Amino acid sequence: MPDVPAHGAADPADREAAGLRIAPVSGRGYRGCRLVGEVDFTSSGPMQATLTSLILPSGGTVVADLTAVTFIDSSGLGALVQAHRTALERETRLLVVGSTPVLRLLRVTGLDTVLDTYDSLDKAVASIPAPP
Repeated sequence: MPDVPAHGAADPADREAAGLRIAPVSGRGYRGCRLVGEVDFTSSGPMQATLTSLILPSGGTVVADLTAVTFIDSSGLGALVQAHRTALERETRLLVVGSTPVLRLLRVTGLDTVLDTYDSLDKAVASIPAPP
């Protein structure tokens, strides 16, 4: 089971951005963030900045947990695409875990064929190879 902050726990690394809460998550073989709320024009910038800061040149795996995201607009999708491009440049694997509305929009836009998407954090974590 991944190491995730307890629901409602106050973590000094948590960030609030116009209706979006961003909290760090990590587990064996990955680092990432959990987003809670809505991703739109006002909150997509902080989301993209957070993802970019997690995508290190040394590679590895970054998980963007959007299972608690209730709405995402085109600016949010653009932030995910930019994070994906950055991950490719830095030889890092970006896994996007989405809520039903997020995954539906990724399917409709065809981004589910570009991004590495999952419907649960457990499935995403299970896809990460064990470290040597």
